[in-house]
Amino acid sequence: MIAQMVRGLAVALLLTLGLEVVHGLQSPWSGPVERLLGLEPALLAIGVLLVWAFIVFLHALTNRFWLAAGIVTSAAAVIAIADFLKLEFRGEPLFLTDAAYLSEVGFLIENVGAGTSIALLSLLLAAPLLGWAIARSPFVRNLRRRRRPPAETPAPTRGRRAAWLRVASGAAALTVILTAGTFNWPGSPARALYEAAGATWRPWNQLQNYEDNGVIAGLLYTLPASAMDEPEGYTEAAMDELVERYSERAAELNAERDEAALADTNIVVVLSETLSDPLRLPDITAEEDPIPFLRELMASHPSGTLVSSGYGGGTANMEFEVLTGMAVSNMQAQVDSPFQSVVANEESFPSHLVTLGAPEREAIAIHPYEAKFYRRWEVYPALGFERWAFREDLPHLGKLPGDRHVSDSALFEEVLRELRASEGPMFVNAVSMQNHSPQQGLADPIAVNGPLSAAQAETAGQYLRGLKHSDDALRELVDDLAELDERTIVLLYGDHLPSTWPREILDAGGDLARYETPWVVFANFPLVEVASPDPIGANQLMNQVLDAAAAPHTPWTALLHDVAGELPVMERTAWLDARGRVVSAENLTGRALDLLADYQLAQFDLVSGEGWATETLLAPAEQATAGPTTPAAAQPERL
Repeated sequence: MIAQMVRGLAVALLLTLGLEVVHGLQSPWSGPVERLLGLEPALLAIGVLLVWAFIVFLHALTNRFWLAAGIVTSAAAVIAIADFLKLEFRGEPLFLTDAAYLSEVGFLIENVGAGTSIALLSLLLAAPLLGWAIARSPFVRNLRRRRRPPAETPAPTRGRRAAWLRVASGAAALTVILTAGTFNWPGSPARALYEAAGATWRPWNQLQNYEDNGVIAGLLYTLPASAMDEPEGYTEAAMDELVERYSERAAELNAERDEAALADTNIVVVLSETLSDPLRLPDITAEEDPIPFLRELMASHPSGTLVSSGYGGGTANMEFEVLTGMAVSNMQAQVDSPFQSVVANEESFPSHLVTLGAPEREAIAIHPYEAKFYRRWEVYPALGFERWAFREDLPHLGKLPGDRHVSDSALFEEVLRELRASEGPMFVNAVSMQNHSPQQGLADPIAVNGPLSAAQAETAGQYLRGLKHSDDALRELVDDLAELDERTIVLLYGDHLPSTWPREILDAGGDLARYETPWVVFANFPLVEVASPDPIGANQLMNQVLDAAAAPHTPWTALLHDVAGELPVMERTAWLDARGRVVSAENLTGRALDLLADYQLAQFDLVSGEGWATETLLAPAEQATAGPTTPAAAQPERL
């Protein structure tokens, strides 16, 4: 047993080093060798200890060392490959919460390819089987016979000693594992041990946590935690004062606005999958402009640049920020997806629909993809949507020839069908899928020139052709809305860039090039010309709709308005001040710091706090000063 524990320690060391080496292959700062040489030995040792604990525990449980080692090796291999692929496609490391994607087999196959998915599954199954085969091999059996203790030790005594040693070692290993599981609990000894060994944490940059502290520490840091830390000064009196202050601010802003600006008006929000301007990237040219109509529309309407919350993914986080006005960066770093880990667990969650949805408008959501993805089937009713439709509800929607997803044209036709069929105004949240990866199958890709391999150029050409189809669909939507006899205002925005472009091109574009997407507000009635910060974050987008229509503010949107004047971008990818300079919470001063404190107090109250100000923050300014209001209850249903 002792010899097997030593072998287990050796396996744990190799696996831990292997995780670091594979991560280093995609690290933007160091290669595998530099990574191993630069990692603090004490931090590496703690990671080895934890991996060893898993091997020891499984060995104690199964009494088969090679089976235990095989299972842990299999898990480590899957973690390493998943981390590698996520870094390649998304530019961010693995989160433990990403395990939820294991239930989304179709999505994984679409994004990483059938071959890679089969290889991962095979690896997951092969390692334990290999361990079992090694354990049953003649070599290992002969090795066991040669190492049996002397005959003078009675067999029953040897058995009892071995059993007690297995129980003791298994209990000790389980204690280590359970202690590691408390990593994000207040006063966690596991976290204290890491910090004593020199670990430092950057809540806004998980990639840096991996780089500084190692893969094991980075994974532990992503264990579940509360959605938000309680901000300093959070009291009922403080929230009363905050509501009063921003109610007055809303009244001040509303003095020149029309209370009925959006009365009897449809509001349509379109999240356009991977919508971006590829010609903004350095050294990239194309034989055809993929978005000529969008450029024309942006030139004559409120529009600008949006900083995304991620590269190659993060759609649901953008949708969350748009619909709520909340910043994901205000939440704990462990909250990788508020939709999945926060909103879906609530019966009701504060959103802009409190004032823009029922009872004035019927609120519906249309997303031609899986209902369970990001738990949207639970998220939408919590946010206040009364009806929703997913792929299984929309079999009649068409696709582009050669594409696997519902086309933007078909999605817009469905939106228009809903608007025409409704007897009253609507709030429609439409999330497209047309240009989702992998970009392939279209018959006429646009030729793309630049520092690209042949395969990269082919994928880029497919992506640009998809964008052109989206642009054509957008033109049709604008034309159809012009003929619609219902006032309708539309917010269109891109969620993120595709993971199409090589790192060299993205790096040449600077810190923000990989995160910049367009947004535009247009309507079938005249809009107000307003100066908006540029770029902005997704949490500020609904305010652009209010500004373009000269619609009234609530205390919550008045707070967002003032925050935008100092911190228009508050994404995990970057915080920018009003001049477009990268900033962080640590170097803010004066008004920016005060506004950040107010924003975090308000968001905490809405998300994790007592909810003292929830109803009054989201109510129209005159109702907020008069007292809380209770929105009419909606009866949600599928479309």
